[in-house]
Amino acid sequence: MRVIKIHREFHLMQLGIINFKQMKQLTVKQKKWLKSIHLIAAGIWITTGLVMFLVHFMSGDLTSGDQVHLLNKIIYFIDMKILVPSAIICLLTGWMYSHLTQWGYFKHGWMIFKWIITVLIIVLGTVFSEPWISNMVKISGDLGLDAMHNSDYLWYERSHNILGVCMTSTLIIAVFISIFKPKKSRKKNT
Repeated sequence: MRVIKIHREFHLMQLGIINFKQMKQLTVKQKKWLKSIHLIAAGIWITTGLVMFLVHFMSGDLTSGDQVHLLNKIIYFIDMKILVPSAIICLLTGWMYSHLTQWGYFKHGWMIFKWIITVLIIVLGTVFSEPWISNMVKISGDLGLDAMHNSDYLWYERSHNILGVCMTSTLIIAVFISIFKPKKSRKKNT
């Protein structure tokens, strides 16, 4: 019932019938639940990014084409079934937290940074990372162990690793920014 009410209030706010200050804010308990879900999703998102990177180090131990193909299918599974849903949950709970609390969307520079990197990482993952992983699965399925020497496969693997490290590192930085909430110091003119 609460979700329907929030949805209705959001549409009324978009139409200009009510303003944000008139909307009911979350209770302390609701904020704690929302923040908990957000933090769990962020933790899963970061962890799966790290796991996807670290799994690539197993490639030196692979002795058959089936193993190479399975490794890539596992990475694809982790990406699509764990990382992507946790990123979406993190984005949605962040939106709800900004919308239904005093934090807002653009009140603080650190909040703007978090919004930009969250959306940017999701877009980069969708546009680049997912197709690269899909191509690695296809190439390793077609070539087997020879994929480890295929220039296209190696390019996709290297590019995915570099992008993955950059995105995961940026997410870790976002966690620290969320904790420390750096403020730009302003000198008062007196």
